[in-house]
Formats: sequence, structure tokens, C-alpha cells
Amino acid sequence: MREEAELAGRGRALLSEAVAFTGPLADAVIPQGDDPAGVDGALAVLIGVLRDHLPEADRPTATALLLAEVYALRSEIREFLGGERVRRRDALEAGLARLRRVSDPDELLDRACEAVVESCGFDRVMLSRVENSLWRPWKSFAVSHRDAERAFRQWIRTLPEIHLDTLVLETEMVRRREPAIVTDPRADPRVHEPLLRASGMNSYVAAPLMPTGRVIGFLHADYASRAVTTLDRDILGAFADAFGRLFERAVLLRRLREQREQVREAMRSVEAVLDDLANAEIDLATQAQALRPARTPVRSPATLEALLTRRELEVLALMATGATNSRIADELVIADGTVKSHVKRILRKLCVENRAEAISQYLRLTIGDSAF
Repeated sequence: MREEAELAGRGRALLSEAVAFTGPLADAVIPQGDDPAGVDGALAVLIGVLRDHLPEADRPTATALLLAEVYALRSEIREFLGGERVRRRDALEAGLARLRRVSDPDELLDRACEAVVESCGFDRVMLSRVENSLWRPWKSFAVSHRDAERAFRQWIRTLPEIHLDTLVLETEMVRRREPAIVTDPRADPRVHEPLLRASGMNSYVAAPLMPTGRVIGFLHADYASRAVTTLDRDILGAFADAFGRLFERAVLLRRLREQREQVREAMRSVEAVLDDLANAEIDLATQAQALRPARTPVRSPATLEALLTRRELEVLALMATGATNSRIADELVIADGTVKSHVKRILRKLCVENRAEAISQYLRLTIGDSAF
């Protein structure tokens, strides 16, 4: 940070010298803060002005020397920025490598703020959610435990809801899907005033989280005692992009685990029915006649198709795999209530009391007959 401030200070000094040296720079804006990238941009403009001024300069030698100083300083700044970018990228990659070992989406969200602080170097990070047109600050992490940080976390716990249809910076991020930087939040009309009061931020960067191409949340980050830079914005944006992909992968892995367990449960049900079939004794016809139930069961697949509608057969087939009503609704693209109605009619038509009996009868007809 000392080198960063030293380079920015030298750049501002050169700009001030040029403003005093030649008239065309009298209206130049000298960047404030310790961001060498901002000073470098101003120096690039300065080079153009000095080169245009050189042929007509009263003191061409002094102008040429000033121009050489600017070139030399820009070279130092660009070398510093390149090295700093590589260092920050390496730290970011190390932090993401630790997150790649996490396969649970809830755990990823719990670790998000702390991971940003550790891998990106910020002093404080806030994670928020986007639900339809509402922006909801959710949780934060800071390296400090000052009263201001405790007050900020208390504000987040009040579950604030911010409408994104107003002119706030976050609305712009949803539209552009790009990270943003705010260097002077008190003078920026896009900044949400309650957030500014609660956080006391002097400057900050923010980035959208888009695991599936749709903005589902934001990351906001700042420093306790210095201003953010454009490099900070780029680093947070890179983290948000990578985190979005990791979160999407974790959600898919969880769904695969759930589906695998459903298949296992279905196979256990099938195995139990097959065991019953294999171990059942063949009753004598007289015993079957004597023990005939009051209700007449379904006796053949043809009878099954005659009793049930096509949709009911589809529902029954999915029931036999162990699928829940919700899963059946997803597969057939119908409402949960519709599935419940189908199940009730199936039980009534098959003369059974519950799902297990219906599944057992279905498997006996579709698997048991061929087994015998």
C-alpha cells in the first residue's frame, strides 16, 4: 500500500507541475486518492497535451524533460499494476481452490463473505439476495469487531427490503450484469441511503452473483481506512463469476444426490416385493377360495389397463419407482393436488388401502406374472 500511495503521489505532483508549466492543462482534473490506475489515466492525457505543446513551447527542453518524466512514471505505474494484478489473482485462485472442495450450496453461502475477505483482501464484505424485484441484504463478515461493524450487522438482521425499481446502483448491476465501483458514496445519488448510514462506507465495490445467467444476489466490499480501486472492482467481479459457477455446480450435485437416494429407495421397494414373491407359498385353490377377500382384486395387466386411465397408469408407474407426489408432479408437469386426486382414484379402483398395496399389486401384475 505504501508503494501504491507513493506512485499516486508522484503522479499528482507531475500533473500539478504540468498545470503550472503549460496553459492547456490549466483546466485539468488531478485525481485524488491512492489509485495509481486513475493517476495513470490522467498521465496518459498529459502525454498527449505535452506532445502537442512541444513544437510551440517557449522552453522545449524543459517540456521534453517533463514529458520524459511522465513516460518514466507511467512505466513504473504500469509495472506496479501488472505485478499487483498477478499477486491479487494468485491470492484469489488460492481462495477459490479451497471453495472448490465444498459441494454443499448452503455451506458455500455460509463461507462466501469470509472467503472474499481472505482471498480478495477486503476488510468487510456483505452478501445479499435478489428475489424478484427486491434486494435483501443478508449477511456480512469483517476483520474488525468495532461498534460500527456490530451496528451494521444489526441493521442487516432487521431484514431490510430494497426495491430494485428505484434508481439504485444495484438496479444498474442487474441490467448490465457487471461489477461497479463507487468512489464517493455520499455524492452518488445511486447509493441507497439507509445502507450508507448503516455501513459508514467511504467507497466500495460491488458485483452481481449469476450462477445461471440470472442475478440472484450481490457482493459488496470495502476497506476500513482506504479507498477502493478499479483493480478491487475487477477482483471482486472475478470472484463473483467463479463463485456463481461453484454454486451452480453444488446445487446440481445436491440434486443428483437426492435423485440417487430416490432411485435407491425405489429399488429397495422393488427388492422387498420380489423377496415376497420368491418366498411366498402357493396356496391351494380351496384355501384361496376360503380366504377370498370381500373386495375383488385386480387379476391381470389387461384388467389394470381397463380399470385405470392412461394418466392414472402413468402415476402408478411412477409410484412404483418410489417417487413422491412432488416428484410425480414434476415429471408429469401437473400440480401436486392433481397427483393426490389421481392417487386416491387409483387406490379406490384397485380396492387397496394404501400406496404400498397399490405398488405391490402393480409389481405383481407387471413383474410377478412373468416371474411365474
